[in-house]
Amino acid sequence: MAHPKADPAALAARWLGPLRDHPLLVVDPPDLAAAETLDPERGGEVRWFCTHWPTHAALLEAGYGSSFGPWFPPRLELDGVGSGGVAAAEAFPGPSTPAPPPHAALFFLSRSRERNRMTLAMLTSALPTGAPLWVVGAKGDGIESAGPQVGEVTVSEGAQVGKHARLLMGRTGEMGRIAASLKDFLSEWALHRAPGDPTPLRIASLPGVFSHGRLDDGTRLLLEAVPDLPGPILDVGCGAGILGAWYAARGSGPVTLVDADALALESARRTLALNGLEGQVEAGDVYPPSAEGSPPPTFTSIVSNPPFHQGSATDDRVTATLIAGASTRLRPGGTLTLVCNRFLPIPDRLDRAFGGHEALADDARYRVYQVTRR
Repeated sequence: MAHPKADPAALAARWLGPLRDHPLLVVDPPDLAAAETLDPERGGEVRWFCTHWPTHAALLEAGYGSSFGPWFPPRLELDGVGSGGVAAAEAFPGPSTPAPPPHAALFFLSRSRERNRMTLAMLTSALPTGAPLWVVGAKGDGIESAGPQVGEVTVSEGAQVGKHARLLMGRTGEMGRIAASLKDFLSEWALHRAPGDPTPLRIASLPGVFSHGRLDDGTRLLLEAVPDLPGPILDVGCGAGILGAWYAARGSGPVTLVDADALALESARRTLALNGLEGQVEAGDVYPPSAEGSPPPTFTSIVSNPPFHQGSATDDRVTATLIAGASTRLRPGGTLTLVCNRFLPIPDRLDRAFGGHEALADDARYRVYQVTRR
C-alpha cells in the first residue's frame, strides 16, 4: 500500500492509461518517489517540469528529463525585467534539445490557491484545446475544494477518489484557454526604509512566494534590529528578495540570494532589477551550489528568515542545515543573522555550532539571533 504522502502519485498512476497516448507533461511532482511511481521505466513520452529545485535536481540525477523554472515552457521568451535584469528564459534554461509540445498534463496541486490558479493558466496556455488536463492532490492539501478552480479552465470528465487523495480529470475547453503570461500574476509593492522615504524599495513577488505582496512581521523585526550588515552578503531562502535588496540598497557590497523555489528566484531577480541593484540570484537547497572543483564561496554576512514548514507540518530542516553549514561559509569575524519563530529550538543549535549566541530582538512571536565566527 502506498504511503499517504505518495498516495496522490499512486492514484494518478492507476488511472494514467488514457494519457499514455499523448506526450505528457507532469508539473510539480512532490518528490522523486512520485516520479518513480508514475514512470518507473523513465519513458521518453513523459516530460517533467518543477518549480522546486531539490526535486528537479533529484529527477535529473535519477535520469528523468526535467526542466526547472517559473513558467512552462522554460525557454519561452518571457517579458524582460528592466534595466539590469535578466529575462526568465535566460535565468532558467530548459532542455538543450527542444521537445514537442505536450498534448496532456498532470498537475500536482500546491497549497496556495493563487499559485494553483497561475499554474492552471500556464497549462491552458501551453496545451491545445481539448487536451487532457488532470489535477491530483492530497485531501489535506485542498484538493477537495479545488474543483471550481479546475472547472474554470476545463470541461470536467469526473474525478477519482482514493483513501488520501483525489484526481480531478478534465479537458481544456475553448472558453477556459487563457493567453496568460508570468507578468499577469506579478505583484509589486513599496517597502519604505524610513518614515517619509521618498525612494522606497520596489518589491516584486509571484503567487506562493513567502509573504506575497507584503512585509511579514519576522522580516520587519530583523530589519529594525539589524538595519546594516557588511558585505559580501548571502541571503538564504530569499523569497521575493527583500533582505538582499535592502542591504544592497544600503551599500553593503555584493549580495547573493538563494532559494529553492523558481517563483521566489524570479521574484528576487525582478526586485533587484526594479531597484537598479546588482546581485547574484541562484537556485539551491539552502546554500548555493559550488562550481565543480571549486571551494564554496564565503561571506562576511549570512542573513535569513528561513522557512519552518513543509506543507502544514513544522519542518525546520532548512534552519538546521543553514546553522550547521554556516561556519564553512563565513569568513573569520563574519556573522549569521536569523529571525525565527520563538518556539523553534534555535538557541541550542546556535550554541552547539558557535559556542554561544546573541538575541538582538524579540516580540511575542519572533526572535532575531546573531552569532559570530570567531
